[in-house]
Amino acid sequence: MSAKQLRALISVGVLSIAAYFGIQKAKEKANFSENAEQEISLIDRLEKVGAPSFSAKRIDGSLFSIESVRGKTIILNFWASWCDPCVREFPSMLKLVEHFKGEIVLVAVSNDNSKEDISNFLKAMGGPKPNVEIVWDEDFKIAGMFGTSKLPESYLFDKKLKLVRKVVGIDDWYTKDAIDYMTRLTKQK
Repeated sequence: MSAKQLRALISVGVLSIAAYFGIQKAKEKANFSENAEQEISLIDRLEKVGAPSFSAKRIDGSLFSIESVRGKTIILNFWASWCDPCVREFPSMLKLVEHFKGEIVLVAVSNDNSKEDISNFLKAMGGPKPNVEIVWDEDFKIAGMFGTSKLPESYLFDKKLKLVRKVVGIDDWYTKDAIDYMTRLTKQK
């Protein structure tokens, strides 16, 4: 094979690799756009129509329904005990809920692998707390209803179960700004 033929072969190979990666990048961009459109549509529906109705088992086996907390300001938090950011943000959520003495309910939806993991976490946090509902999303159906793909992820709902805000990632829930914001939210009718 001549040097000229070798250069041509290498050029074809380089162009083929570049074309392959270009096509892959275009597919990723299309998937990202599609996922973004789906998320925007879901957020829009949560804001206008409200939270989808769901029930889930508490750790003690009793049934919790999102409808049972209608009329309260709700923090719907998706978490897991193996998720370090989830564990770090949880105490500030508990302080916020405690501060509002029943005006806010924390619905903590666990994506843990077992009830034992959840129970151990709750023991470490000091056991059950008032106005805190811990439920297990064993089959990830609830997370799917809300389009949750990262942990922690939280949704703030008003008293009519309409989405007010979505928080992706860790947040400090017990700050002056958070208390002021939640005070305004709890005063809405």
